[in-house]
Amino acid sequence: MAGAGRKDRGLFSRVDGGGHKVWHVRLWHDGKEKRFGAFPTKTKAREFYEKAKLEQKEGRFFPERFQHGGHVLIEDLLTRHGVTTTVKNKATEQFYMRWWATRLKGLRLNHVTPAVIEEAQRDLLAQQYAPQTVVHYLKALRHVLNKAVRDGKLDRNPFARVTLVKVHNGKTRFLSPAEEALLIDKLGPVYGPWARLAILSGLRLSEQMRLRWADVDLERGVITLPETKAGKVQYALLNEEAKEILRTRQIQQMNRNLVSPFVYPSDTLATPLDQRNFYARVFRPAVLALKMEDVGWHSLRHTFASRLAMSGQTEGTIATLLRHSTTALVRRYSHLSPSHLHAAVETVAAYGKPVAKMEAISDGTVPETGKAEDVSAEVTPEVIEKIGAGDGI
Repeated sequence: MAGAGRKDRGLFSRVDGGGHKVWHVRLWHDGKEKRFGAFPTKTKAREFYEKAKLEQKEGRFFPERFQHGGHVLIEDLLTRHGVTTTVKNKATEQFYMRWWATRLKGLRLNHVTPAVIEEAQRDLLAQQYAPQTVVHYLKALRHVLNKAVRDGKLDRNPFARVTLVKVHNGKTRFLSPAEEALLIDKLGPVYGPWARLAILSGLRLSEQMRLRWADVDLERGVITLPETKAGKVQYALLNEEAKEILRTRQIQQMNRNLVSPFVYPSDTLATPLDQRNFYARVFRPAVLALKMEDVGWHSLRHTFASRLAMSGQTEGTIATLLRHSTTALVRRYSHLSPSHLHAAVETVAAYGKPVAKMEAISDGTVPETGKAEDVSAEVTPEVIEKIGAGDGI
C-alpha cells in the first residue's frame, strides 16, 4: 500500500493517456510542493525520491534540472540575446554570449546549475582574470537567465545560490614613474610600447586592440573610436610621443610585409588580436612577476588621468580627455592637483598688499616617463581613494 511504508512516502501513481500506470514523486522544497515524473515503475520513482532527499539534506538538490520547461539549449538563448541585445557596448555583450555559448554547449537551460556557474567562476579566476572582469562574465549570463525566468522558460535562476567573487573597489590604482619603467622593461621592446601608448592616450584595452589604421590620423593626432563603452563614436587625442609610437609600429609592419587593417592584428591579419588572450598570456604574467598583483590594464588609464590631475588640469579637461559625459568620476583625482587650489587661497592673503612674485608651491609638471633615467624614486604603489560613483572610467 503506497504511503504505508516510509519508502513509499511522496510516491503516487496515475494512468497516462495510453492507459499505462506511471509513477510520480511529490517533494517539498523551499516551502513549496514540487512534483516529478512520470516514472515507468515504482522502483524508479522510489530511487529518485531517495536520491533527491539525500541531495536536499546535503544542499545539492536543484529541482530545476528535472522540471518541465528548461528544455531549450542555453547556447540558443545566448546566441539570440547576442543578436537582439540593446546594451550600449554591444560588441562586449556579444563576446560574453559567445564565451558562455561555447562553455555551456549542449546543456539544456535547466542543466545550468549553481555548480556549473561556480566552476566557470573558478576557471576564470585560475586564468588570472581580475575579480571585476569575472563578475562581468557572470552578470552577462545572469541577465540572460533572468529573462528566461521572466518568460517562463525556467523555474528559478540558479544564480540565487551562487556567491560571486568579491570585488574590492575601495581604491583606484595607478603607476608611479618608477613602476611604469619597470613594467615597460618587463614587457620588452615589442609589448612595452603598447602599454606606454595606453598611458599616453588613456585608451581602454578593448579600444586599443581593435584599432584600425583607417581610424588613426597621425597628422592631426586624433584617433576615431567607432565602438566605445558609451555606445557612440568618440575621439582620443594623441601627443607627439604617442604619434611616434604608432608611426614606428606602422613602419615595422610595412618592413615585415604585414598588410592588415588593424594596428594590432592577429596571426591571420584579418582580425584584431584577441585582447583577452594577450592580457592572460603577456600582460598579466608581467605584472605578477613584478609583484604588482593589483595592477591591471585599466591601471594604465588611471595613470593617464592621474598625471593630467598632477599637471594641474581641471576636472572638465580630464573628463573630456577620458571621454566622460560628466566630471563625477574624475573627482577621485582632485586631491592630486592641489597647486592651483593652493595658489587660489594664497590670493586671499595677498589681497591689498603690494604685488610680489610668489614661489609656486608646485610647478605641476610630470616628467617624461618610461625611460631608464626616470627611475630615481623608490618603487611604491600609488592609490587614490574613490570619491562618489563606482569604477566606470
